[in-house]
Amino acid sequence: MGVVTAVRRLVMVAGVSMRAVSRVCEVFVGAHDQVGIPSASGVRWWLLRLGFFALHEPLDVADDWAFLIDHSVQIGTLKLCLILGVRLSAWRDSAGPLRHEDVRPLALIPVEQSNAQIVCEQLEQAALRTGIPREIVSDQGGDVKSGGELFAARHPQTALLHDAAHHGARVLKKRFEADPRWTEFLAKLSHTKSHIQQTPDAFLMSPSLRPKARYMNLASLLKWCRKMLCLLDRGADGGAVTARARARYGWLIQFRRAIGEWSRWEATVRHSVEFLRTHGLSRDCEHDLAERLQKRPSAERHQQLEAELAAFAKHQSRSAQPGERLIGSTEVEESVFGKWKHLERQESSSGITSLALSLGALLGHWTEARVQTALEQTPVKKVLSWIKQHLPPSIQSQRRHAFAAANP
Repeated sequence: MGVVTAVRRLVMVAGVSMRAVSRVCEVFVGAHDQVGIPSASGVRWWLLRLGFFALHEPLDVADDWAFLIDHSVQIGTLKLCLILGVRLSAWRDSAGPLRHEDVRPLALIPVEQSNAQIVCEQLEQAALRTGIPREIVSDQGGDVKSGGELFAARHPQTALLHDAAHHGARVLKKRFEADPRWTEFLAKLSHTKSHIQQTPDAFLMSPSLRPKARYMNLASLLKWCRKMLCLLDRGADGGAVTARARARYGWLIQFRRAIGEWSRWEATVRHSVEFLRTHGLSRDCEHDLAERLQKRPSAERHQQLEAELAAFAKHQSRSAQPGERLIGSTEVEESVFGKWKHLERQESSSGITSLALSLGALLGHWTEARVQTALEQTPVKKVLSWIKQHLPPSIQSQRRHAFAAANP
């Protein structure tokens, strides 16, 4: 059990690939040790069995569960619905945001399509393990929002809350896309980047904006802009580097005022999201948020946005009872999806595969006793049955089948 526990941590915590685990174990175990060195296939089956157990083990039925729900997609038509759960009583006294070990997987459902009714039934299925949740937090995507509303109509004790990070991204998107300077800035930045990426000035290249969720990841680009302006301001003191930067990015100076304003927008939203992620939503939390934002340096403040974000916190926290602290962010779920996609590596080109089941092995506290119970109660045939029931043939297997008789 010690070996299995260590292997789980290597893959899920340290990010070691399953193929590399055997080589890592050889380094630390040594050739003369009696402990067997696991193969990549063995590691995979351990993780799938642990993940299956996590999805089916008994949980406490209580009225203080919080559900976090989101979908993830790969290539193909299949999408993955993941519902995570955490007891509010367990999180209330902890410091900091939710971590992987704080949450449990309640449902992992691959679906070809999703709508309000389907999401509502998914939530009902998850509630069979925990009881009716106190709150449901999501990014308020169309199907998830409508499905949550159907569920809440059946169960009035359930509060529906909007993930603070996605709300912040929408606030930024609205402001940035209404600013013509932003469109012009991006066009000039893209033009410059394409002209220097294969030149000796490649070290001056800006960070890339993500094609998706770009308004949740603006900090690195705006920080680069501020550093580049400082470099340009050095003038002759910067030597050849400044001369080359000015030749490439002299146009950036005309955006100095805009960059300062954009930075204040981004910093205000980022600090607000950080507060709600860490402290949650409680009665009168908008006052604590406003006080936190007001203490920041004036160069990072934007009063209109501060008022808007405080109003959002007030609206969200009106569902909280006296002394209650609700969860206001699904960022832990975004992190779980990110870890899963890192684990998949090249398998992501095959769409959603059986490795999705290993998500459960990432979540919760895995003691050696729990690992032993999981492996004893989860034979391989149960995992195979789940895969056959829930997953269609992968993109790669369909390709192999289609080309099997081909003779080019």
